[in-house]
Amino acid sequence: MTAAAKLPAHVAAQANKASPNLVKEIFYGIGLGIFGGSFWKIHHLNERRKTEEFYARLEAGEITVNAE
Repeated sequence: MTAAAKLPAHVAAQANKASPNLVKEIFYGIGLGIFGGSFWKIHHLNERRKTEEFYARLEAGEITVNAE
Protein backbone atom coordinates (compact mmCIF):
# COMPACT_ATOMS: atom_id res chain seq x y z
CA MET A 1 0.00 0.00 0.00
CA THR A 2 1.15 3.48 -0.75
CA ALA A 3 1.13 6.34 1.74
CA ALA A 4 -1.71 8.05 -0.12
CA ALA A 5 -3.88 4.91 0.11
CA LYS A 6 -3.70 5.00 3.92
CA LEU A 7 -4.91 8.61 4.12
CA PRO A 8 -8.58 9.70 4.10
CA ALA A 9 -9.93 10.47 0.62
CA HIS A 10 -9.98 14.27 0.94
CA VAL A 11 -6.41 14.37 2.26
CA ALA A 12 -5.17 12.04 -0.49
CA ALA A 13 -6.87 14.13 -3.18
CA GLN A 14 -5.30 17.29 -1.83
CA ALA A 15 -1.85 15.67 -1.71
CA ASN A 16 -2.11 14.49 -5.31
CA LYS A 17 -3.00 17.93 -6.73
CA ALA A 18 -0.47 19.41 -9.10
CA SER A 19 1.39 22.47 -7.92
CA PRO A 20 0.40 25.81 -9.48
CA ASN A 21 2.08 26.73 -12.73
CA LEU A 22 4.16 29.81 -11.90
CA VAL A 23 4.44 31.06 -15.49
CA LYS A 24 0.68 30.81 -15.98
CA GLU A 25 0.05 32.67 -12.71
CA ILE A 26 2.45 35.45 -13.74
CA PHE A 27 0.72 35.87 -17.11
CA TYR A 28 -2.71 35.91 -15.44
CA GLY A 29 -1.49 38.59 -13.04
CA ILE A 30 -0.02 40.70 -15.83
CA GLY A 31 -3.19 40.34 -17.89
CA LEU A 32 -5.45 41.34 -15.02
CA GLY A 33 -3.16 44.24 -14.17
CA ILE A 34 -3.24 45.58 -17.72
CA PHE A 35 -7.00 45.10 -17.92
CA GLY A 36 -7.68 46.91 -14.63
CA GLY A 37 -5.06 49.57 -15.33
CA SER A 38 -6.61 50.41 -18.68
CA PHE A 39 -9.99 51.07 -17.06
CA TRP A 40 -8.29 53.25 -14.42
CA LYS A 41 -6.42 55.20 -17.12
CA ILE A 42 -9.60 55.73 -19.18
CA HIS A 43 -11.39 57.01 -16.07
CA HIS A 44 -8.65 59.56 -15.36
CA LEU A 45 -8.45 60.68 -18.98
CA ASN A 46 -12.21 61.30 -18.97
CA GLU A 47 -11.94 63.33 -15.75
CA ARG A 48 -9.09 65.37 -17.21
CA ARG A 49 -11.10 66.00 -20.39
CA LYS A 50 -14.05 67.25 -18.34
CA THR A 51 -11.83 69.62 -16.36
CA GLU A 52 -10.12 71.00 -19.46
CA GLU A 53 -13.49 71.47 -21.16
CA PHE A 54 -14.82 73.34 -18.12
CA TYR A 55 -11.89 75.79 -18.05
CA ALA A 56 -12.00 76.26 -21.83
CA ARG A 57 -15.70 77.15 -21.65
CA LEU A 58 -15.04 79.42 -18.67
CA GLU A 59 -12.33 81.33 -20.61
CA ALA A 60 -14.55 81.57 -23.69
CA GLY A 61 -17.31 83.14 -21.60
CA GLU A 62 -19.84 80.41 -22.31
CA ILE A 63 -20.28 79.79 -18.58
CA THR A 64 -19.73 81.78 -15.43
CA VAL A 65 -19.00 80.94 -11.82
CA ASN A 66 -20.53 83.08 -9.10
CA ALA A 67 -18.71 83.10 -5.78
CA GLU A 68 -20.87 83.96 -2.79
